[in-house]
Amino acid sequence: MPSKTEILDYAIEVLRRSEALTIDAVAREAGLTKPGVVHHFPTKEKLVVSVVDRITAKWEADLTSRAPAATTPREKLAAYVDYALTSDFDNSDLAFMVDVRIRDGLAEQWVARLSPWFGDDLEGTPVERASLRAARLIADGAWLNKAFGIDVTREDETATLRAITQRLIGEGTNS
Repeated sequence: MPSKTEILDYAIEVLRRSEALTIDAVAREAGLTKPGVVHHFPTKEKLVVSVVDRITAKWEADLTSRAPAATTPREKLAAYVDYALTSDFDNSDLAFMVDVRIRDGLAEQWVARLSPWFGDDLEGTPVERASLRAARLIADGAWLNKAFGIDVTREDETATLRAITQRLIGEGTNS
């Protein structure tokens, strides 16, 4: 019998294929009966919250491994921007939007865990903060588009886009 963590990984696979995240779909993917999934996740809501937690933990681990020495909000933002522009994303990265009934709570869960990387608490002049926010918005657009399967850049543009976002972050640090 798969572990709770393995069942979450099966749930993420269901999302990757753009299927509805249901207990039945996860059971099929995991080779379990519905009661086998319900044993670990008694409701769809508990399953979805756990999936979002698992995906968020993966993002945190990826960001931390990408920038282990990042301690300041600007360093963390720079790591997030680079991560969003260079990593691959899929439908599973949209898990916090998967259930309309609990979407607000899932979004809060997502933001609470990842906001240290988003530069929300950065200080500076309005011009500096706007430069930092512009880099963040480019990154947000990049990962969101990638997750939806929409091309973000051509291969020959990626390095230049990364340089532009890092320049924006540099402009936001001139205080």
